[in-house]
Amino acid sequence: MKKRTKVLYWFYKLSWKKLLGIGTFVLMLGAYLPIQQAALQRTRTETEAALLPKPQPITTEFETPKGPPEIYLVDHFFGKIDDAVLIHGENLGGLHKNSWVSLAGERIAEDNLVSWTGSYIEFKVPTGAKSGQVEVNILGKKASWPGVFFVTNKSTEAELRLVKEADSNQARLLGQGLGGGKELLAWLLIISGDGDLKLSSAKGTEVSQKIKDLPVGRVYEVKLKLSSSLATESQGRLVPLLTVVKSEGQMVGIARGELSDNQGALKPLQAHPLYVSY
Repeated sequence: MKKRTKVLYWFYKLSWKKLLGIGTFVLMLGAYLPIQQAALQRTRTETEAALLPKPQPITTEFETPKGPPEIYLVDHFFGKIDDAVLIHGENLGGLHKNSWVSLAGERIAEDNLVSWTGSYIEFKVPTGAKSGQVEVNILGKKASWPGVFFVTNKSTEAELRLVKEADSNQARLLGQGLGGGKELLAWLLIISGDGDLKLSSAKGTEVSQKIKDLPVGRVYEVKLKLSSSLATESQGRLVPLLTVVKSEGQMVGIARGELSDNQGALKPLQAHPLYVSY
């Protein structure tokens, strides 16, 4: 008790400058500890996808598959070197010497794996990667995503955007750099909320659609035939491709995009923001 009294007496005798200095030091110390702890942790390249689950580290724990592996979605459908890619699926097991993930036929090295659980796998796009199909092999059983993952860079011109119109539940799907493109395939994914989407094509396009119900949400697979004049016009500016009307409270994003030319060859395509909703 006497010791405590002496400490309090010493504290009260300090000048306001000394008290300010001590307070600043304590604040700096409190800020330094979390920063130091964060600096010691492994840096993780995170995707900004709306569907991103809570990150989990690579683990040797293996979830025995109850059936053949399935891939529901690759999020995003494009990315630069070192960007994170998330595979949503089922019966994916976990990290195992007899299981692997590949992009365009090349296996993803363990150094580029971020997370692996029974329902999702996250990896970083490796140096030298090429555009192609994402595939998993789980204990000898394979599954692949029907879409194409595009490795993009600063020279990638073709781009999609989903832009909300002010004070409404309506948005426009816009495209840029589509020169030479003949047909566009896009997945519009309802991330949350009930109800259907109403889609209508813009001038210079013809639209057809079908609906897929996936565990990650309802997908509207849209095919847009582009006129040559519209594709040429898109080289200089964003052009309207589709009008999308959603229900109140819904979130919608672009989950897949593929642009093909007259010969059926695909052009690298990206969407910005990386995962859009409105």
